[in-house]
Amino acid sequence: MKNLEYFKRFNPLPEEPKSNNNVWLYTRVSSKEQYDNNSSIETQRLAASDYATKNKYNIDKTFGATYESAKGDFTRKEFNRLINEVKQSRNKPFAILIFKVNRFSRSGGGAIGLLNDLIHKYGVHLIEISSSKDTTTQLGEYEIMQMLLSAKKENMARLDVTIPGMKALIRQGNWLGKAPRGYTLKGRRVKTQSDILGKQEITINNDGKQLKKAWQWKIEGELDHVIIKKLSILGLNVSKQWLSQMWRKPFYCGISNHKFLDGDIIKGKWKPIVTIKDFKAINTRLDANNNGYKQSKLPIGRPLQSHVYCGNCGGKMTGYVKKKTIHYYKCQNKKCTCKDLNANSSKKSIKEGLHNLFGEYLEQFELFPSLEDVFREQMKITIENQNKEEIQFAKSLDSKVKEEKDKLTKLEEKYLFDDFPKQNYLSYKTKLESEILEITEEKAKSNVEISNLGNKIESCVEITKNISKNWVSGDYEFKTKLQKLMFPEGIVIEPEIRQYRTSKVNQIFLLTSSISRDSEQKEKNPSTKIVNGSCLVAGTGLEPATFGL
Repeated sequence: MKNLEYFKRFNPLPEEPKSNNNVWLYTRVSSKEQYDNNSSIETQRLAASDYATKNKYNIDKTFGATYESAKGDFTRKEFNRLINEVKQSRNKPFAILIFKVNRFSRSGGGAIGLLNDLIHKYGVHLIEISSSKDTTTQLGEYEIMQMLLSAKKENMARLDVTIPGMKALIRQGNWLGKAPRGYTLKGRRVKTQSDILGKQEITINNDGKQLKKAWQWKIEGELDHVIIKKLSILGLNVSKQWLSQMWRKPFYCGISNHKFLDGDIIKGKWKPIVTIKDFKAINTRLDANNNGYKQSKLPIGRPLQSHVYCGNCGGKMTGYVKKKTIHYYKCQNKKCTCKDLNANSSKKSIKEGLHNLFGEYLEQFELFPSLEDVFREQMKITIENQNKEEIQFAKSLDSKVKEEKDKLTKLEEKYLFDDFPKQNYLSYKTKLESEILEITEEKAKSNVEISNLGNKIESCVEITKNISKNWVSGDYEFKTKLQKLMFPEGIVIEPEIRQYRTSKVNQIFLLTSSISRDSEQKEKNPSTKIVNGSCLVAGTGLEPATFGL
């Protein structure tokens, strides 16, 4: 056996244990209410500090120190940051300190897989401070893994109690989770301090006011890309995908289809942005298309398509193109005897094209330059009648600002001369200044809208005195919008004699046509017929806003 002693010289040298006493700390509570109302985070931190001192560890970094739900490991920002730093750091800690294992994770199997990687792939252990158990031994690793499974079981038992309560809350018309864009949710379990209330309250915020306009534009037939552009001008940026999804969310019409309702539908307690009728109308239209986008290409060369009707049978005129550039209109009724009609005139055309005829037809609705001032006056009357509520609202805001400023003056006098407590003074002063600023901002918005009306009147004037020219030179979108504005029920073409006629014309254009005709026959005081404003104060369709073509 002495001969065997010889071979000991070839034994591998024992590895010297690496000295690493650096540890990282992770602390967490589940909710903001816990975070605000008790000292659990501080308790965890002090316990960790005491444990590290007794065991000669150095707490090198701290993670968490906030409220994060343990529903999913990687939905927690601080937990994510901890794991990513473990993976990326060159100087990894010896271990991660946690007060209790359930603070680390409640995901069960997923947490066990993660723990296995931490220990065996990255060489980082887990230490539970409250029990002094750790993963440095096989038994300790097994015990920690068992505790992770227990945390998962505990979470499932808790959900069996909380989920029925959450479902009952939803069935009462409330909402759980983040409110959709355009709404502010206030209640007990919210992140923003100022939004904490004893009872849930869901209100339309500034974004919601702009989105309400988007729904109105959509019901009027506006295309999504145009709506996105309009919202951007108002300071609200949305993507094409987001807007497309919004049209499909019943929340905006006050309907809840929350997942906790198990397929049921109830009416929510929040104020809708769009009516149920308009929501259904928009989605009926979307169902006929491909997620809100046209399945076929727009007939760019035929703006009158589907807006002009056949005088013989009443059918809609559709169209087609020859040789890629020559457009024709034809009646959709296959039994109709009318011939196809050329869209544009050319040197070879036997008859004038429908576009040329339409441009000439529009000339009868143009406003004479000499009557522009009369028209402006009439539009001003119209605007004042249609904006009475807004003007009154602006006046009430002025009154409110004065009232708040008077309160502020009295508060300052009380502080200076009556020994009013400084802390109370500053608190009330901040509140009053905040209210004054809010009212002033609201007033500024109102003023901007009213000041822009002057520009809209000029837009009305320019369009009405150059209707034919504007239609001929406008792009497809402009032409179709102007057609719908002037002739909301479409226009009829008599195929044989090629003459247009219509049963309904927007009143504003009837008025300009009437004024112009009368002025040709009677130059003496043509304005006496219209300045009283009775003709134009008619409601929808006549607002200057409709001229934003």
